[in-house]
Amino acid sequence: MERAPVADPRELHECRQCCTFCDRVLHPAGCIDSGCQYLYLFDDEDTGGRFMGCMNKVFRAEIDVDALEGAERTRHGFGGVKMTGMPLPQCRTSVERAYDGDGEPFDCVNPAFFEKPEPLGFDSTFDLRDL
Repeated sequence: MERAPVADPRELHECRQCCTFCDRVLHPAGCIDSGCQYLYLFDDEDTGGRFMGCMNKVFRAEIDVDALEGAERTRHGFGGVKMTGMPLPQCRTSVERAYDGDGEPFDCVNPAFFEKPEPLGFDSTFDLRDL
């Protein structure tokens, strides 16, 4: 089954075809663990806090580093933030379901959503890098 191109990147990372409501999320602790070169840090002079973000906008949130480190010391960890861009190979991602339920309204009708998204518009038949 071939997926149709999606105009809005948000649509690529959300599935609302059943009552479960699924979102693709990125786990920022994985950015630190992998030493991702696209991770940036900055100190906010107004609050005195340190924040991190993604230069590739795989996620748009700027995360309080103290909050992330504190949550990572618990057994639940920090968790994921909603993806807004295409993940890189080193990105640790997953799909989170907003609602659990039983019965037909909660049965997945889009199992392809759980596959890793491919960059839009990339056609490997027209790849000149190996020439």
